[in-house]
Amino acid sequence: MTYRPCRSDDLDACALTWKTAIEDYQARLAQPPVADDLAPLRRLLAHVLATDPARFWVAVDGEGTVAGFSSATLREGLWFLAMLFVQPGVQAGGVGQALMDRAQAGRDVDPGGPAVPGPDEPLDSGIHTWGMCADAAQPISNALYARRGMVPRIPAWRLSGEVRRWSAVPLLPESLEAVPFEALASDGPAGHRRLAEVVDGLDRELIGAAHPADHAYLRREGRSGFLVRERGIGRVHGYVYGSGAGRLGPVAALDPVLHPALLGVAVRETPMPGTVAMWVPGTADRAMR
Repeated sequence: MTYRPCRSDDLDACALTWKTAIEDYQARLAQPPVADDLAPLRRLLAHVLATDPARFWVAVDGEGTVAGFSSATLREGLWFLAMLFVQPGVQAGGVGQALMDRAQAGRDVDPGGPAVPGPDEPLDSGIHTWGMCADAAQPISNALYARRGMVPRIPAWRLSGEVRRWSAVPLLPESLEAVPFEALASDGPAGHRRLAEVVDGLDRELIGAAHPADHAYLRREGRSGFLVRERGIGRVHGYVYGSGAGRLGPVAALDPVLHPALLGVAVRETPMPGTVAMWVPGTADRAMR
């Protein structure tokens, strides 16, 4: 097995590896196979490769076939493991460990060198947070992350359903308004710059890092953003995204009390026929209710 940075012509193989690896363990849990349309996943992988090529690695077997891949993003000191998947036939052989080493290092590593330092000894200068999201049904993967100090701390629930009782979806308080991103950026570069500064400021305050490249990706994927602010005064309280495909989020609010109303903005202002879905962290208890 050899390891090298991912190239754009590897992305189809990476998407297929993702599908194969997930279906391998989900089948043992009597879960249905994932959708055959991998185009949205490939676009996401292309986005991560474009923004963080040094942290996107592939494992290639002796026949030149991609056997696994890892990708991570770094946003102003916030490192996040986007994906780590290995083909079932070569799992438990150290491939995932080697890919993780390179994703953390942001470069190739010496296989005979010392063990990769943990989060208290960052390999990339300036990293203040190491993050990941792992499936609870993957104890081996969770052990791999835990050995590096990344222990599951917050549950994240994937919720989906239909809005059948609109009275249960709160409205914004009368003192607040939701303004589409397009309206705020309509006066050219200056408007776009002001919008970016506001959104980046919210992200830095709430998660410790701005990530404008990811907001741009969401817009390219057709999600509509709304800034929530005070009427007249203009003081910003949060933002929310919705899409016609039924995906809600991300959601950001300085006061968690606003989470339900922000979800209400997304489903009311964005036509969503059929099922809607989103990820809700366990800390967002009001949104969960």
